[in-house]
Amino acid sequence: MAEILLVDDDPQVLKVFSICLEKAGHIITTANNGMEAMQLLENRKFCLVITDILMPERDGFELIFSMRKLPNRPKIIAISGGSPSLGHDYVLGVAKTIAADMVLQKPVDFEALTQAVREVLQEH
Repeated sequence: MAEILLVDDDPQVLKVFSICLEKAGHIITTANNGMEAMQLLENRKFCLVITDILMPERDGFELIFSMRKLPNRPKIIAISGGSPSLGHDYVLGVAKTIAADMVLQKPVDFEALTQAVREVLQEH
């Protein structure tokens, strides 16, 4: 069981991913954007942060970059479906370059998500 911070601006994604990860035995906290996530990270310790990349008010790139400065940085899984102007390969490549431990392309099914969480947490 791990404490996981799930960050996405889509309430439906937060709900579905939360249910999936709670069924796998994890404790889930959610944030709607990178700004909310950083406020939580300043006051709590998480084993893993799963973040969308393209979000308002502080995107996943900014969040990942800011997390690099944390003394006990949690593991990071970055997830994105890209955008009309930026392909998903580019977005996820940049996320991996700036310190994401794993990257996943949306849509992500439950099996892939739980497998990614297991893999990343085994390295922790």
